[in-house]
Amino acid sequence: MNAFEVKGGQFWLDGRPQLIQAGEFHYFRTPVDEWAHRLGLLSEAGFNAVAAYIPWLWHQPEAGISDLDGHSHPMRDLAGFLDLAAGMGFWIIPRPGPYIMAETINEGIPPWVFERHPQAAFVSQSGAIQNIASYLHPDFLKCVRDWYRAVFEILSPRQVTWDGKIIMVQLDNEMGMPHWLRNILDTNPDTLARFAGWLQNRYGEALAGRYPAGELVDFLREGITNPSEPYGVSIVEDYRHFYRGYLREYMGFLWDEARANGMEVPPVVNVHGFLNGGKTFPIGLSQLIEVMEMDGMISATDVYPLAIGEGNFPQLLMVNEITKALQNPHQPLFSIEFQSGGNQDFGTGQTSFYDLHTRLCISTGMRAINHYSFFAGENDPVLSPVRRHDWGPPVRVDGSLRKHYHRYPKLSAALAAYGEDLVRSQPETVAAVGFMLEYFMTEVNSPLTQAATKTMTHQREVVLFDFLGRGLALTHRPFHAVDLDRAALDPTENPIVFAMMDKQCDATTQAKLVEYVRRGGRLVLGGRMCIESFDHTHCTVLKDASGIRGTRDYEFDPGLIRHNIRVFDRPYIPVSLLETYTGDFDEVFATHPDGGVVGFIQSIGEGRLMHFGASLTVDAPEDLGVFDRIAREADCPRAFELSTWADVRFSRGENGGFLFINNYQDDPLETTIAHRGERLFGGNPIRLPARRGAILPFEWTVRPGLLLHYITSEIVAVEEDEDSVTIKTDQPDVDAELSLSGYRIEGAAAGEGERIRFKVRDGLIVFHMTS
Repeated sequence: MNAFEVKGGQFWLDGRPQLIQAGEFHYFRTPVDEWAHRLGLLSEAGFNAVAAYIPWLWHQPEAGISDLDGHSHPMRDLAGFLDLAAGMGFWIIPRPGPYIMAETINEGIPPWVFERHPQAAFVSQSGAIQNIASYLHPDFLKCVRDWYRAVFEILSPRQVTWDGKIIMVQLDNEMGMPHWLRNILDTNPDTLARFAGWLQNRYGEALAGRYPAGELVDFLREGITNPSEPYGVSIVEDYRHFYRGYLREYMGFLWDEARANGMEVPPVVNVHGFLNGGKTFPIGLSQLIEVMEMDGMISATDVYPLAIGEGNFPQLLMVNEITKALQNPHQPLFSIEFQSGGNQDFGTGQTSFYDLHTRLCISTGMRAINHYSFFAGENDPVLSPVRRHDWGPPVRVDGSLRKHYHRYPKLSAALAAYGEDLVRSQPETVAAVGFMLEYFMTEVNSPLTQAATKTMTHQREVVLFDFLGRGLALTHRPFHAVDLDRAALDPTENPIVFAMMDKQCDATTQAKLVEYVRRGGRLVLGGRMCIESFDHTHCTVLKDASGIRGTRDYEFDPGLIRHNIRVFDRPYIPVSLLETYTGDFDEVFATHPDGGVVGFIQSIGEGRLMHFGASLTVDAPEDLGVFDRIAREADCPRAFELSTWADVRFSRGENGGFLFINNYQDDPLETTIAHRGERLFGGNPIRLPARRGAILPFEWTVRPGLLLHYITSEIVAVEEDEDSVTIKTDQPDVDAELSLSGYRIEGAAAGEGERIRFKVRDGLIVFHMTS
């Protein structure tokens, strides 16, 4: 029997940690006689898994009629597809919905569901009937129950627990995403009744002081459809919290039904929200946080950056790190929709993007990737009125290959060469980025909340992403993220935290931050100082501890830069949102021309607080210099120094370490690298072609007795026979240093145990056993 486990921050198959590389294949968009060819292309790309949506509307086109074995149409033979994939050696991640999106009619829900049960449809605040369901409406759930009964009859016997190949199952798809994108609140009577019950449970007797007496459901309907003061803001804020629990209850129903029909492998929830380069992604995390917190739930991201470069890679790091801070702590980072399309013929896509993005994510600890979608296809009219389904993936509709396909097998070869040692390695960081998930609870709005959301969006995007995250990434200070509301803050584990602050912050979180500094933590805050909690009560714990006596806000427009301030020795730093302070401060490092204090340093107990009360985007070397100076004042040194800038990170494991370096430029790169003050690679330069990356091993035990101290090229293969080991490198002429015991290098004289510096010629090193 096969075994799949999620533990210790790894995915395990048969007792070994795995890097899962999957490709999304829509079997229902490809003729049956071409399935084996497409799966063969996944194999040639070096992948070990396949993922697939299973469209409800395709397999149950009419109520009470199911086809999952192809008796009505050969491309409905789900059982045959799964058996073919298993027979070709792939692990399988099915995604049976009920929702799949994937550009299908009704996002994958059969039209007959709404024809038979119009009362189960979502009703927006305008009264418009939506083509999505009120998830928990009993009539919709009855239909889902019948669908799960049918589809799990096929899936359950093919799980790893039954000696099959299915390792995980994604239940539903992007829950809450349509509601956010359409900005709709549900006024379906069933949902309103649930909302009213949630309010009564949450507030109890205090509810009478929050909302007026009377019929609560009618009051909520009126407050949502015609928002007005004094209750309009509170209703929207309560609805956002309510809907977190609503989505958890919906996932609980799906999981219970799946288990009742034999599902034993872990469930997956995929997190939507990747817009504006990823800056909106934590909105999806906020919507789904209670689902992600379900015991045993695996979280996975949907990421579509479109391109990668020095301008946006810090945002991609932030997406990964914030996700890691919130997901099941037993799992590694997982992206179940990892963009592999978008490279249309005669388009503007970067063929290098897919390789560089994968490398960046593996460097942050991602250990499962489903490249979505790997194949183009064609729709039957049941699925969509649009015949062609082709968003520029590696494989065209006719099975021919686009240029970026060839990047995949090359990277897969390097990953296979490093094997388990790379999988087990963990990223090194020097700082933490603190965030508050409540700052991202802005997915639905009324006219009364839009202004506050606009300001909060500006603060999140400028302060958190474009100043803190971008500043850390560009100055080579690798970071992880910490949820300030939910996580413990220990200065010994997180000696320095960079965080965004705004007007609202709960008293308990403020007290936690103050205590963190008192115990020796170094806290760097950017943004405005909080003066109230999320329930709008006055709250100045952090402000009082900082010695602030007064604040002044300046005119603010999210689209304009209105102010120039002095920061350290730089007199004209352009900022948008701005706040100044009066008080007794240990040190002032930023001021407004009128003399107001914008940035200050204050000792609190054994630690120090730095606060910068402005919104600054790192756009120029002067801006980056401001961030670098703030970080140095906070005693946060750079982890790396490079003679020519490149993106670098380091991971370590028991059997060695790996340096990840990406060159995002359109020109070749040559650079020397120092790590924590120590020159790497013996001072030899690293050379990379344009738009290329490399994974370079450090102190890596290739085999017992064969220790590679460093090499200046990526390794693409490690081959061995009875008496030799051969290492193949990506570049032909590189420098290496190694130590041997029981081996000799072909073509070189060296004694055992010596550190040998060696010039690699023609991209090949052959080691012969000496005993």
